Amino acid sequence: MEAANGRRLARRGRTNGARRQGRGCGASTMTDPKGTGDAALATPRVAVIAVTFRGDDVILVRRGKEPQKGTWGFPGGSVEPGECLREAAARELFEETGVRAEVGEPFDVVEVIGFDPHGRHHHYVLVAMLCRHVEGALRPGDDATDCRWVRVPADLSRFPGALADHVARVAQRAHALNHPNRKENSR
Repeated sequence: MEAANGRRLARRGRTNGARRQGRGCGASTMTDPKGTGDAALATPRVAVIAVTFRGDDVILVRRGKEPQKGTWGFPGGSVEPGECLREAAARELFEETGVRAEVGEPFDVVEVIGFDPHGRHHHYVLVAMLCRHVEGALRPGDDATDCRWVRVPADLSRFPGALADHVARVAQRAHALNHPNRKENSR
C-alpha cells in the first residue's frame, strides 16, 4: 500500500519528502533538509501579502518564524476562516508593522512550497494585495523581527539582507501598477 501511494504521489509530481523543486509551476521551494524522504506533505494554505507603498517605498519585514525565517518579505499571513482577502491583508499588515493602509485589489499570486530546516513541509498560496499607506509609524510586531521602508526599484538590488525569492519581482510589478507612466517601468 505504501509503495502504491508513493507511485501515485510521484506521478502527480510529489513524493513524501522528495527533493523535487516544484513541478514546473515556478513556485519558490526548499528541499527536505534531512533527506529522509518521509516528511508529510502539507495541505496548501491561502495567505495574503500586503505589498504596501508610500510613494516609491515599500514595506519589508524580516520573518521571525518558518518558513523562510530570517528572510525579508512582505507583511502577510494566513487568511482566517470567514475573513476576506482585504481584511486579512489589513490585519496582517497592522499586526506585523503597526501601519494602516488602504487595501486594493489582488495583483499577483505566489506559491511557496518546500521544507523548513526542521523537515516540516509548507505549501502557501500567497495572494499579493496592493496597498497604500494611510497612517502609522513602522514598528515590528507579531512574527516580524524588523521592518523597513525600501525604495523600489533602487534599493532592492543592494538591500542588506536575504530577500525571499519572490520579493523583487512582486515589488517591481506593484511599483509599475502604482506608477504606470514612469519611464523605469516601461523596460
